[in-house]
Amino acid sequence: MHYLSQIQDGPSTPDHGRHLVPVILTADTHYHTTITAALPDLRRHCIHAAALEQAATLKSRFGNNLLLFIDIDSYGAPALYRFMGQRQETGAAIIGVSDCDELKTVIGYLKSGISGYFLKSEMNAELVVHAIMTLLSNGFPLSAGITQKIIHNLIAVQQINYDALLSGREQDILRRLVHGGSYKMIASELDISVETVRHHIKNLYKKLGVNSKGEVIAKILNPVNNPPFM
Repeated sequence: MHYLSQIQDGPSTPDHGRHLVPVILTADTHYHTTITAALPDLRRHCIHAAALEQAATLKSRFGNNLLLFIDIDSYGAPALYRFMGQRQETGAAIIGVSDCDELKTVIGYLKSGISGYFLKSEMNAELVVHAIMTLLSNGFPLSAGITQKIIHNLIAVQQINYDALLSGREQDILRRLVHGGSYKMIASELDISVETVRHHIKNLYKKLGVNSKGEVIAKILNPVNNPPFM
């Protein structure tokens, strides 16, 4: 079980021994069959569940450090939003999985509080490992296809005056943050300490009036309804 052992036994995680156990939840029988075949090392971690509420029972099976990949298409957006409002019952980190690449819809999912988002076509064992390592490094795992759209839209939104709002260093960090960079990745690329990155991101969040990376992305892509960027 190569990929599962890579997650659980090594290499050591970036967060001093913390670990996350991936579980993929879907109500779609066909997708369950497909994802089980695609991830043989994680076969027992691919769960067919008729309702998201069944996730509350997963602690007894997999432990407390759950990372749930939720098939949004099979449960529907309203069910996801309800689940996010009640997820203290599971205490799990949540990554959305969907066929949808329409940015307005994706941003709605991100604003619900999920910790990442991937397209179903991208799902494979390497991506699961990457998602876990990114989260443990305080990063935001995001679909390559969605990230590309976000960057294109970011460039296209000319009315946002970053020069007046953010310092040059904050703009550098913002670009890398939106692109999915973790604190450690950003620190390495900019040759600064992780604590300095944390300091800049704290100031950046304060200036933009946000509390999470998902909200940063939402404000970038929806400046009309988010005037603090102006």
